[in-house]
Amino acid sequence: MMWQAHSAFAAGHCRRETPVTLRDADGTLVEGAVDLAFLDGDTWTVIDFKTDHELTRNLDVYRRQVALYPDAIAAATGQPARAVLLRV
Repeated sequence: MMWQAHSAFAAGHCRRETPVTLRDADGTLVEGAVDLAFLDGDTWTVIDFKTDHELTRNLDVYRRQVALYPDAIAAATGQPARAVLLRV
């Protein structure tokens, strides 16, 4: 999948710094803030921006984090969601 910035700009439904919560399979309540989410057709695209100079040190943690965001968005909206981890 190739994400393009103009997709977020053109989306009618775009959210920034939006709090999300999700009850994980083991019952743990997970909370976070989605950097950017926008509706592209019938699918939400979630963008998580990372600005770490050394991204690889925390890459596994960031991947788990960004994997939870589309689950939370899909549970809240009833629509499919996908995630992109973006280093800036």
